[in-house]
Amino acid sequence: MNAYRSTSDLPLHRRAKAAVGNLLRCLRPGLAKRVDERPFDPSWNSSAKLIRNAHLLNAVDRKDHETLRRYFTHYWSSGTSTEFYEGFAHRFEELFLCHHAVIADRIAESLPLLGNGPIRLVEVGSGDGKVLEWLSEKLPGIATFHGVDLNAREIQRCRERHRDSSRLFFHEGDLLGWLRANPAPRTVLVTNGGVFEYLLEDELRNLFSELRLLCAPCLVAITESIATDHDLETEELSLPYGHEFAFSHNYPALLRSSGFELTWERNRPSQPGEENYPVRWFQLVAHS
Repeated sequence: MNAYRSTSDLPLHRRAKAAVGNLLRCLRPGLAKRVDERPFDPSWNSSAKLIRNAHLLNAVDRKDHETLRRYFTHYWSSGTSTEFYEGFAHRFEELFLCHHAVIADRIAESLPLLGNGPIRLVEVGSGDGKVLEWLSEKLPGIATFHGVDLNAREIQRCRERHRDSSRLFFHEGDLLGWLRANPAPRTVLVTNGGVFEYLLEDELRNLFSELRLLCAPCLVAITESIATDHDLETEELSLPYGHEFAFSHNYPALLRSSGFELTWERNRPSQPGEENYPVRWFQLVAHS
């Protein structure tokens, strides 16, 4: 999936839907306003969804990343996100274990950089908790594992499943707010399967900078998808891309500018037959 540097880069069918949606915006301004306020309300009909598509394309045209970010936040905290958790439960086995679990070994190799003392691992966007549970078994030297997610339903399910655990904990809310309330050295920050792609470039840079201030020494270990044509050597700015209009970030550049040093990176184009092919996966580990 390529980046959208302008609306002409979008697939023809998305531009056609947006054209219809923009017509509906003119005919039904009240509905257009409600859709903008609650873009992923589960009750929306086909007209509202076409208007939502128009809002998204128009945001790309204006380079209005703040609106795209607001829509992402509403999706992940709304009932509509249930479709993701229920429809993509297979991702743990078919995507993470098959293709991305190697990152656990790279984390283990970097743990000595954190020095002596208890280490905690924090996964942002922990979802159903399967990756965090697996990491807790794979990395016995880490004292505690924390999952942070915006979705209250998934957090409650994880808490119930691990209520007797002395190592696994789950927290509802925003990651940066949680880190500010719970600073601690020797923190390993982990994402898997596409999480940071829903944050603005400035938000991500600020997150990495505050992580260094609040939790140093620390590690960052990410598994994120990026645009297939995003040149990380020459394009440092973030670009919207893909079906969701998420952000393709230049993670090496962002981390280096925030004072981190990369210890490992992996660029993996997906193969035919994989979910969402063609997509490009980028993994790295960095330390402060």
